[in-house]
Amino acid sequence: MRMAKDPDRKSEPEDHDEQADAEVAEVAEAEEAASPGHPSCPQCGWHNTRLSHTRNALDSILRALSLRAFRCRTCGNRFRVRYSSKA
Repeated sequence: MRMAKDPDRKSEPEDHDEQADAEVAEVAEAEEAASPGHPSCPQCGWHNTRLSHTRNALDSILRALSLRAFRCRTCGNRFRVRYSSKA
């Protein structure tokens, strides 16, 4: 014999929404804290970027002109922007 469904009972666990909210908050927090003042990625729009390593002579020349290479931690895109470090 099958039991009738309880109308007050939800079909999904209640902590599912809490987990999703926690993940969204964690990503937003990481985005804000990871690289303050760094540019956003032109490909995906996230601010989760870091300075990229100098690869060749062109990077060195452009670095002297304040054009720095950045890499997006989210999508992996490497891009250059005018940037001066404020040390």
